[in-house]
Amino acid sequence: MTETNKRKLAKAATREAILAVARKLWETPGSYEGSTMRLIASAAGKSTGAIFANWTGKEDLWREAMGYEPPVDSAAVREALRRV
Repeated sequence: MTETNKRKLAKAATREAILAVARKLWETPGSYEGSTMRLIASAAGKSTGAIFANWTGKEDLWREAMGYEPPVDSAAVREALRRV
């Protein structure tokens, strides 16, 4: 495996780790505001720089992790979006 491939795999693993943590932290309706980038990075064992290397900000991370625009974050909205 080349060094380039190792870096690509490491970057993909970092992205997936951050996405998994963000989804877990945001699984409770109303949790968007309280989950800071620092908290997400720390819970994933990564730096905030790792987040910003992959997303432009919290809103961008939310869009990829949750699949809709932030901070539309309530139980009723989540249920309605599941039915779409």
